[in-house]
Amino acid sequence: MRYRPAVQIFTTFFILIIVAALLLYSFGFSPSFQRPTGISALFTATSAVCVTGLTVVNLSSEMTFGGQLIVLIFIQLGGLGLLSLSNWILLSLSGRIGANRTAITGEILGTLPQMSASSLLRRVAWFTGLAEMAGAVILFIRFEGEYPPGEAIWLAVFHSISAFCNAGFSLFSDSLMHYRSDLVVNLTIMALIVLGGIGFVAAADIVEKIEAMARRKRRKLCLHTNVVLTFSAVLISSATVAFLIFEWGNPVFHESLPNRFFESLFLAVTSRTAGFNTVETCHLTNMTLLTLMFLMFVGASPGSTGGGIKTTTLAIGWALLKARLLNRPRSEIFKKSIPYDLTAKALAVVVLYVVTVILALGVLEATEFGEMPHIATRGMFLDYLFEVLSAMSTVGLTTGVTTKLSNYGLWVIMVCMFVGRIGPLVLVSSVIGKRSRQQYSYPEGDMMVG
Repeated sequence: MRYRPAVQIFTTFFILIIVAALLLYSFGFSPSFQRPTGISALFTATSAVCVTGLTVVNLSSEMTFGGQLIVLIFIQLGGLGLLSLSNWILLSLSGRIGANRTAITGEILGTLPQMSASSLLRRVAWFTGLAEMAGAVILFIRFEGEYPPGEAIWLAVFHSISAFCNAGFSLFSDSLMHYRSDLVVNLTIMALIVLGGIGFVAAADIVEKIEAMARRKRRKLCLHTNVVLTFSAVLISSATVAFLIFEWGNPVFHESLPNRFFESLFLAVTSRTAGFNTVETCHLTNMTLLTLMFLMFVGASPGSTGGGIKTTTLAIGWALLKARLLNRPRSEIFKKSIPYDLTAKALAVVVLYVVTVILALGVLEATEFGEMPHIATRGMFLDYLFEVLSAMSTVGLTTGVTTKLSNYGLWVIMVCMFVGRIGPLVLVSSVIGKRSRQQYSYPEGDMMVG
């Protein structure tokens, strides 16, 4: 029996979470861990499979090596998607994949008409392997003089995979705050985050462009890649400048301008998708937190390991707004007209995302505060909104409330991470069922807007 791609994606991620939780519950926690292990195992498993990074466990002191290994394996499986990995194995063995598996690959990794799923899978495998290996080698060289060789290798491999998959899990108790001034660690982690966050379609397109240049052939990047690279660069650069301004008088940041710049740049890169931090989030100004929430809302790019509404959705929204302001009949970007179906899909993504965030925030407020008056919970609204957005966008940054949540609150965050990883549209498609073919249409109506 064949199931729709949306149903298979939903089921696969759900099964991955259950398997990871059972393994962590059995082998993952050290004797020093004090919290209830059942809910903690499930929460950590969900965070790993959904490549988020929110956790109620200190991986360095409260997990065994086996637990850390389980987390890393499921970060990789969740980041690339088990179905994509199985498709790659099938492709390697038989040389082809079926139509249903091709559709699933397109849902997880993204695909374009000019790029076949089999070609994309091959490039994804090479791109992922090379990026993670290069990151691990650089980090090992940096850690080698500070830790024993075996530990240095493990730290390098773990943080390389965690960064590329935009998971944000760290084996250091303070994330990367100890290395906030370390150029090698900062640049390597940022590069891995960006490479994992631009999406595999854009990455494959860039690789093809480089290959064409090597053969001295002319080849343009596709519209998707141009949009991803442009909007990613604009978001990172503008956020870096904003953080420099908003945190100029904050003593938490270093006094020297170069260090301030790198701390702001790292925050701009990691806040969209990854969740590593070199500065304690709760010590940032409210304007910075607001900017971080916008970056988390946008997130990474389609077909990547990150969450959010995606950079292309933001680009389509910007093009639509520009067209309306200039009174143009069609939205355009980079001298290309955007089809109505793409605009409608982008709008649906934004609406579903916002509705899910509002519902999750309401339930979280109810589970944690019940009927307490606002004056008794002053300041917590921002913290909880930040937490929900971080979970929905699979970022993993927190102002420090994750470990303080009740079991009901942890369930809310787990649902947010799951929905954010598979995507609201995929979730709705898996629940609603097969799309009906409507054989008629109603006459158009008119109404006032705005």
